[in-house]
Amino acid sequence: MWRLTRQIIVIASFIVAGLLIQIEPLAAHGDEKHGKANEMSNHMQAMYALKGEIPEEYRIMERTPIIPDKQSLNRGKELYNQQCAVCHGKEGRGDGAAAKSLTTPPANFLDLEHSSIYGPGEKFWILGNGSGDTGMPAFPQIDLVDRWNLVNYVLELQGPENMNQGQMHHH
Repeated sequence: MWRLTRQIIVIASFIVAGLLIQIEPLAAHGDEKHGKANEMSNHMQAMYALKGEIPEEYRIMERTPIIPDKQSLNRGKELYNQQCAVCHGKEGRGDGAAAKSLTTPPANFLDLEHSSIYGPGEKFWILGNGSGDTGMPAFPQIDLVDRWNLVNYVLELQGPENMNQGQMHHH
């Protein structure tokens, strides 16, 4: 009886091992974008790590203190074209002339899942301090009001629903 039980266990083990060998390649390969997903994951990890480094007083700023009126948006667009478009592209898609030469791709502001990680105050802070592992340089030479004008313009690039989030309520 022991001998028969042992044979059944050995046969069952081979069957299970065979099934695992058949299933393992499917789990290991997943879909064809696996390498790209890991690359994005590293970039997203860097973005979330930076979020933890941003001082709380900037993380809680859910609105810009500068009204995104025509004057602010025009100034933001002017600065964007001078300082940002070379990497982020004219429309904010991350496809500027210098983008291909960068180790980490610049943010695509139109990818709202990606861009919504940071609120207006955090975007303002990043403009002045850079973002470390994501490769975004600091622009401390841009004065405070103009940084807010840039934030307003980037929010406008993302569409009207984001502009509403960036506005300060005045009562």
